[in-house]
This record gives sequence, C-alpha cells and structure tokens, in this order.
Amino acid sequence: MSLTVVLVIAALAFGGWRVLMPQAEKATEAAGASADAVVDSISRAYFTAAEASLQAQRSATGSYSGTPLQPPLTLVRADASSYCIQLDRPALQLHVNGPGGAPTPGPCA
Repeated sequence: MSLTVVLVIAALAFGGWRVLMPQAEKATEAAGASADAVVDSISRAYFTAAEASLQAQRSATGSYSGTPLQPPLTLVRADASSYCIQLDRPALQLHVNGPGGAPTPGPCA
C-alpha cells in the first residue's frame, strides 16, 4: 500500500511539473524580451541625443566632424554629409550610419 501512495504522489508531482514548466518558460522568455526592450530603448536614447549634437554641429560649422560625444558613444567617422557613431557597452556594440540611419549591430565599417 505504501508503494501505491508513493507512485500516486510521484505521478501527481510529475503531472504538476509538466503543467507548470511551460508557464515558467513563457515567463522567462517574457522577462528576456522585456530586458531586450529596455536595452533597445536605452540605446535609442543614446543615439537620439548624439544625433541632436551632430545636427547642431553641422548647423554651426557645415560639418559633422568634431562633434563631441559622451561615452559610451564614439564618433568614428564624420564629414560634411555623413557620419558613423558607435555605441560600445559590455556585450553590446551598435552603430548608426547617418544621417537617418537606424541602430545596427556591430561596429562602424
């Protein structure tokens, strides 16, 4: 009789685990997606601020060259008509070819 009780408890535990496991995986995926969204928002904020500085520099001097940017952004390339800014953060490197570009994975080419 005690073996039967142990088997019933084991079967119920296994069944409960099978029901709850997909929900835990979905929660983990949702948390990962939320974290990615936060990182994306922060990255876009960095680039938006940098692009405003670049436009101000071009309006004042006729060139994007020489625009001071704050870390973690770097002005890799700039002239009178285009630029490439790069965001370097741990485990994340993005760049924007501008004006009008979108954040793209990897360094400026």
